[in-house]
Amino acid sequence: MRSKGMEKLLRLLLVLLGIGVGLAAAQLGLALFRLSHQNADIPAWVPVASYTGMGVLGGLILLLLCPRIIRRVSTLSMEMQREFDKMPANQLLSAIIGLILGLIVAALLRQMLSFFGNGVAGAALTAILYLTLGALGYNMGKRRSREFITMITRLSGAREKSKIRKHGYASRKYVDTSAIIDGRILEIAKTGFIEGEFVIPQFVVDEIQHVADSSDDTRRERGRRGLEILREMRESLKQLVIDPADIEELQDVDVKLLRQARDCGGTVITVDYNLQKAAAVSGVKSLNVNELADALRPAVVQGMELRVHISREGKEAGQGVAYLDDGTMIVIENGKSFIGEDADIVVTSVLQTSAGRMIFARLK
Repeated sequence: MRSKGMEKLLRLLLVLLGIGVGLAAAQLGLALFRLSHQNADIPAWVPVASYTGMGVLGGLILLLLCPRIIRRVSTLSMEMQREFDKMPANQLLSAIIGLILGLIVAALLRQMLSFFGNGVAGAALTAILYLTLGALGYNMGKRRSREFITMITRLSGAREKSKIRKHGYASRKYVDTSAIIDGRILEIAKTGFIEGEFVIPQFVVDEIQHVADSSDDTRRERGRRGLEILREMRESLKQLVIDPADIEELQDVDVKLLRQARDCGGTVITVDYNLQKAAAVSGVKSLNVNELADALRPAVVQGMELRVHISREGKEAGQGVAYLDDGTMIVIENGKSFIGEDADIVVTSVLQTSAGRMIFARLK
């Protein structure tokens, strides 16, 4: 529904526009008359009457046309709003920037063509330039949004590389499909051990969706798991970006990911051994979640035999306590009688908590 105040304002502006057009028409008519009758003596009241009559006529015409024009403008604005609602944010941004660039070019051209003056011809030329080049820039920006976003990504990537080299800032982390489906990256990211912005390109999201739509039950289940992990990442990670930029000349998702990471000085996170090797060949740094899991695997496992020095009594009756070189506590069943001595033990269980690790053992 249109606002009454806005409708009144539009009526006033249209009437003023009509008066302006009428005055311009009167000026043009008088100028043409003087050109064709150079020696004619025009009474003083003629220009006044011409301007007054044409101004009033133009205002009345547009006043009568106001309802139809307002309806048309309202319909056009609704259509434009629906079109904008359907456009992705990156495409809308690209179209607006294209429009602005088109208007800038039109302004520059109008300055170059200043010999047309500021009369009716100059005003017509100005309107044509702004409308034509503005529309051209808008349409080009809308159609070329992917290339534009890719160019911006590469430019920002160059700045990112410079920051990393100069100040040691954390690089962007590009997460591949295998790492998202694996799921462990979510818990690792939550701990805050990995610094920097997590970037998931849109083509990786599309690949996960494609896997989730597979006819193969196993692939479909993996794809759905990947989508669920992706949803949790978007909800829980503040430093997560879904990058709409694409490299249309490339088809393989892994190659696209490596290209983006290389252009932006980023790091690839994966569980794919082959992708890790390809990253090394391409000069792209990579982090393999499997390697991290291997590094964090406990050095002491159930059934391992150790020789330790029992240093004190435990909390429970008969228990003795020993320590590994890294300070990990070992609680030894029936070890109290060996306090102050070395003893051979067998690990019965390993308890891992956020506070650290505790080992339980018995005498051999």
